[in-house]
Amino acid sequence: MSVSRPGDPRQVGPYRIVGRLGAGGMGQVLLGRSPSGRTVAVKVIHPAMAEDDDFRARFRREITAARAVGGVYTAPVVDADPDASPPWLATTFLRGMSLQDAVAAHGPLPPPAVRALGAALAEALRSVHGAGIVHRDLKPSNVMLTPEGPRVIDFGIARPSEATTLTRTGATLGTPAYMSPEQASGQPAGPPSDVFSLGAVLTYAATGVGPFGQGAVHELVYRVIHLPPYLDGVPDPGLRALIAACMEKDPARRPTPERLLEHLSAEPAPAPQGTHWLPPPVAHDVARRGEATVPSGPGRRTVLALAAGGALAAMAAGGASLLFFLRDDDPLRWTYRLPEDVYVRSRLVATGDTVLTFGSQGLAGQTFAIDAETGEERWRGRFTVDRGSSAALFEGRGFVYDQASGELLTAFDLATGRTLWTEQLKTSGLTPRPAAGTGVVCMTGFERTGEYGLYGYDAATGRPLWRYRSDELTQTRAVLAGTTCWFGTRRGFVYAVDVTTGNARWQKRTGAAVLTDPILAGDVLAVITADGSVRGLDPATGRERWRTELGDGAATDAREGAPATIAGGVVFVDGLNGFLYAVDAATGRLRWKKKAGTEADKRTLREVSRPAVSGGLAVVTDEDWITAFDLATGATRWERHVERGRSEPPLISGSLVYYGTGRGMHVFDLHTGRTRHYHEFSRVLGSVEHYTELDGTVYCVADRAVHALRFTE
Repeated sequence: MSVSRPGDPRQVGPYRIVGRLGAGGMGQVLLGRSPSGRTVAVKVIHPAMAEDDDFRARFRREITAARAVGGVYTAPVVDADPDASPPWLATTFLRGMSLQDAVAAHGPLPPPAVRALGAALAEALRSVHGAGIVHRDLKPSNVMLTPEGPRVIDFGIARPSEATTLTRTGATLGTPAYMSPEQASGQPAGPPSDVFSLGAVLTYAATGVGPFGQGAVHELVYRVIHLPPYLDGVPDPGLRALIAACMEKDPARRPTPERLLEHLSAEPAPAPQGTHWLPPPVAHDVARRGEATVPSGPGRRTVLALAAGGALAAMAAGGASLLFFLRDDDPLRWTYRLPEDVYVRSRLVATGDTVLTFGSQGLAGQTFAIDAETGEERWRGRFTVDRGSSAALFEGRGFVYDQASGELLTAFDLATGRTLWTEQLKTSGLTPRPAAGTGVVCMTGFERTGEYGLYGYDAATGRPLWRYRSDELTQTRAVLAGTTCWFGTRRGFVYAVDVTTGNARWQKRTGAAVLTDPILAGDVLAVITADGSVRGLDPATGRERWRTELGDGAATDAREGAPATIAGGVVFVDGLNGFLYAVDAATGRLRWKKKAGTEADKRTLREVSRPAVSGGLAVVTDEDWITAFDLATGATRWERHVERGRSEPPLISGSLVYYGTGRGMHVFDLHTGRTRHYHEFSRVLGSVEHYTELDGTVYCVADRAVHALRFTE
């Protein structure tokens, strides 16, 4: 979503326009708000098309048909005026992320999630076809993953299937990589055409690429019409056969949505409601974006215009912080200056329309909530997070733990900063971080008697619910997904605890101390142990699926809590021997191990950061180098020398890679490594650090101030 542009309408029908969602061949899609506060997506038809009487007739019939579409998995039409100038229609505004963005950011979905998605799309098509509509442009960007479940969107090019005046121009519509052969060849496209597109969408969900690859439009059209789809990358044989049936060249041989639902329900799969059916990283991202609010006032350009070109400076509440508005063409959108003696403790958290900054003033905690759009202070709280820790967010609340301020677990209201409750828990020598979900907050710690364990608290009231005793804990933290919380111990046990009861679901002894947080990705729980092994466990049963010996001191010499992560279906382990290890999460096969930097650098023990993964690349930093490795082979795609920073992991947003150093923020092209931008701050004490990203804007800390940067891709 972006701010409104000059020339955008301020009002469409009863809806006040507060932002822009996108544009296409038929017009533009705007974000509107009704007089009662309801948020909708408003599609405004291009004036040139609106002048065509035949088009108005088609559009009027489309609205009538679209209003007849029901079902859980579609975005309903809520209002329209085909006779307005220009014509428009409004649909429910869905918060979340598209399937295209989710797979690009987190990699392919596991087979159970693809099956669940397939059932939702089949049910959506049943509703669409039942209203006499053919969608004609079902593709990954038109499937939204929302906190309530998947939804099919964009009926703006859908046409009632029985109307000849509506199929006359409809045959040219669609996206080549996902359209059916009959659509690509200009033939009439009925409901089976959407089934073909559904198969193509499921291929993308399961493999990360479309069934006909990439290329020029004419190349894709040829492949769609004449060549079989490439489905070898679909890991599940039954799912592969189902997709192949959907993508038969002959429309008559394709299954109906009803038949698809029968096949998909024959094997157990999670119901596609909410986000529990998605891998935890995707579910978290969808939930985070689902929390986002929409603007209610003028956009950034309006504010800056009121500031007479960017010279406005206003004192924030309390007088301790200074807020600057800068030129609209400057990547530095705003600066929020913290009080002189406040230090930021952990990475910034951008959630919804707020940037949370966790700091300390002496031993006292200080948290600042800053408006992500304007840089204005919203509230301050007298709590913070422990160094190296982070906040857990759940249902409008935040949960933080700080040893210095009395060993307190604190819950606060995200909207107001009001402290909701506190509970004391000892964690000396550990790395405390709360985990929240399913109405419960979990954290590892110990009582004054010295008994270690996992503690569960009621998220709403802070009331202690249960304690699960364990052996001695390491400097690792618990991980929560659904109703299960996993954690590891010094004696090598991995525990899975039901957070609704506090009882163990399973425990697994690995034989060596668990050195990292359990890492969950789909149907694999990975742990790294002190004997230099990476183990892949079944998160439901604890059964060991695979074990890989890294050797070379990768884990045996590593500190507790050594960096490790899963991204793109790969477990990455950063050993203190200077190697980055890439282990296939599904099989445990060591794909590659690499060092960054020059040949001289590679002969020394230089620790690499956790990688940022996107576009088939794993990007890491190694003191004064930033390197992009091929995700599949480990080959070095590019590397650049930079001045030293705080060795924070790089950050990827879209096609840009961000890395903060001792003087400024470097911005590189993800695919080539070419420097795209560099923003130097006037003075930096230490390094540019604690950076995070939200909707294309990067927020960072430099010189005891929080800055918002936005660069063009």
